Amino acid sequence: MVKLRFGDILREAREAKAFSLRELAERVGIDYSRLARIEQGTRPAPGLAEIRRLSETLELDMADLLVAAGTSREVMGHLVWSERTHADRSTTEDASCVPEISTLAAKNTYRVRVVRRDGALCTVAFGNSELRVISFADVSHLSVTIPPEAVVVHRGPAASSTSTADNVLPAQIKKIRRLGQVTNLVLVGDGFELNSVHVGRRVAEIALSEGDDVLAAIQATSIRTNSTP
Repeated sequence: MVKLRFGDILREAREAKAFSLRELAERVGIDYSRLARIEQGTRPAPGLAEIRRLSETLELDMADLLVAAGTSREVMGHLVWSERTHADRSTTEDASCVPEISTLAAKNTYRVRVVRRDGALCTVAFGNSELRVISFADVSHLSVTIPPEAVVVHRGPAASSTSTADNVLPAQIKKIRRLGQVTNLVLVGDGFELNSVHVGRRVAEIALSEGDDVLAAIQATSIRTNSTP
């Protein structure tokens, strides 16, 4: 699959909306000549606030724009939370309750027991479930951190057989926290609680609600591990 450049994505979306380049520049507050060069690929992608305005105006997934701009999905989650909470703090009832990515990652850090290992592939006890992780440490316990942006939520048992993830865990949505284009899902499973972060329209597209039964899919390679005493 050929990865589209940032400028190509903008141009295709702009033309689909029948916006002229000048009209789009006025709508998002970017200088016309600068936006033209961004589309042509002779200027780098704009800043985070401008990317957010482009995504809203062109109805594009902000995650796709950020990745096309060269931002890794792991860094992307932190940038979106940081930009959104600083740009519009008035939308939060209590800023201390805003789930920053770093805070959610800390909540997604667990000390777990190694059940078995096959080389670097380890199976660890995760609540009353099991989790596959990658670790070269020959220890009986590990500290694992599951990045909230690496937890992909699916509906229905059919996803268990079709998912390519190494870990697919049954869970229930305990809480949904929305902030702009970013949604934090708090998931509870058999003996564990897990945070998931989604950018864009995915939560709305699959019509998730609190109390829904879902499947949390996590790649083993996305889970960070450290040996613990």
